[in-house]
Amino acid sequence: MAALRSYRLPSQPAYRQVAVQGKFVRTPSLSMRWIESPDGFCRFCFLAKKKNGNAVYRNKCRRILRPLFFGMVPSIKKPVWAMVIVTDPSDVMTAERLRESAFKIFRKMEWRTDAAGAPDVEG
Repeated sequence: MAALRSYRLPSQPAYRQVAVQGKFVRTPSLSMRWIESPDGFCRFCFLAKKKNGNAVYRNKCRRILRPLFFGMVPSIKKPVWAMVIVTDPSDVMTAERLRESAFKIFRKMEWRTDAAGAPDVEG
């Protein structure tokens, strides 16, 4: 597996490109804006806004989401650049709810998962 930094959006203009041109996929706890990858590699950024919770909460959301999305990269047929936005405030968010929303996004994007709903990572 490539270094985790290689799965991050490279620069601020890339963030703007995804924000302006991206298509939306929404779930109850997350929304994802995405475009087809201009460079042929999957890249992600994870946003949890300050109004939703403190820094501990925002970092926890990122820590939960990164391995889920980075683990899906081998099963994504068409690479994407994606901005994943946490929409739930800290008082209603749980780690399980965040994972369920991520799996819903995977199903909506038709990224392969196994029968239990976990990412199907081969290797």
